[in-house]
Amino acid sequence: MKTGTDNRKKRIRLAWIVSGIVLGVSLLIAIVSIVRGHRTVIDLENYVNVGTDAGGNPAVLLDVDAILNDLHLPNPNRPGVNASDYPEVYALCTAKMHLYPIDDELMRVTIEADTDTLERYGISFLNTTWEQQIRGFVEGATPTPIPLPPEATPSPEPTPAAVTEDGYLTSLLDAEGNGVNLRAVCEAVHSERDFLCKEIFGNNYDTTKTQVAFIVYTGGRHRNLYRASYTATYRPEDGTEPYSVWFTVDVYDLIRTDGQIAFSSIDVSMCESEEDSKRLPSNGTATRLWGGGVRMDGKTGFDLNGFVRFADQPTSYRLANGVYWSPTYDALSEDMIWKLTAVDGHSLANLLRYARKEIYARYYVAFDPKSEREFYEHYNSYDWYEERQPDLEWLMTDAERNNIRLLREIQSLIEK
Repeated sequence: MKTGTDNRKKRIRLAWIVSGIVLGVSLLIAIVSIVRGHRTVIDLENYVNVGTDAGGNPAVLLDVDAILNDLHLPNPNRPGVNASDYPEVYALCTAKMHLYPIDDELMRVTIEADTDTLERYGISFLNTTWEQQIRGFVEGATPTPIPLPPEATPSPEPTPAAVTEDGYLTSLLDAEGNGVNLRAVCEAVHSERDFLCKEIFGNNYDTTKTQVAFIVYTGGRHRNLYRASYTATYRPEDGTEPYSVWFTVDVYDLIRTDGQIAFSSIDVSMCESEEDSKRLPSNGTATRLWGGGVRMDGKTGFDLNGFVRFADQPTSYRLANGVYWSPTYDALSEDMIWKLTAVDGHSLANLLRYARKEIYARYYVAFDPKSEREFYEHYNSYDWYEERQPDLEWLMTDAERNNIRLLREIQSLIEK
């Protein structure tokens, strides 16, 4: 009788242990689901280069390093990182790309990957097949063509900038984390700034932009505010001591209409000190702009070759003539440039500098190690870059020269 009781107790304890294990596993799965509950959609076309290999055959290369970097995942190319320890990393690293010729210059690209694992970790692909143009030379790529292409998935419509139902901006980023075109706002700020300073000082003055912020009001007369704070210094011609004044230029009620940013009114206010000019309204949510743009923490500004990452554009690669392709190789549009944001370690204005300098770097123009130290160190850290004398700047195309002009113009708009 006692033996039967002991066996029953053992079965009960075993049942509790099994239940505990099941509960623990369930909790672990729940925790992982919560931690990884967000979903990230990857547009693979931004990370794929299609070109020709050393034998002149069509080839495709997936920039896995850039994907891991943008998703903040560990990279197995770094010491101590094993891809098999991270299922989602392993799924990305083992993805295969296939090419299907459409004509001499166009290929259909498809991806073969462990999408089930990626889905479990909150990662999905915008498209698994799309058409892409052959752009140049792809080094180290091994294409694996298969006979029949699947039907292409249509691309979704672009997401509009963050706005309320009546069109007023609630952010200077769109839903995909890209910046918005603020040319009209910046030009209005410059106009009001120069008008005030010339009224007070004539022509003998310098201005310094000390702060830029975007405020979304929680109530009151206005919906939002773009504020630029300035210090203006007068330099008398008679050699007497210069003196400064402080003021703000406020642009109210930014609204998106017909794809453009407009506003309702603009105002200039004198301040008693620089600190006073930087004081922001307390009845709203303020976002400080870094070099003219919202900073996206954790976002990288550069691709695997050190070129500036532009939204909706593929990463860089080497052309057959040895020059590297990047988005600045072809004509840039205003919207492509305004979509950039500030990133860790770089303001928006500084990224625009790098976008200009990379055009020179692609032609192996030398950078001065003292006056251009950051560019000298940046590009010399990549194997593809080598200083050449004489430089090859004269080989630049009209598109590249126009890009330099446009990048410098927009940099001046947001920085000054």
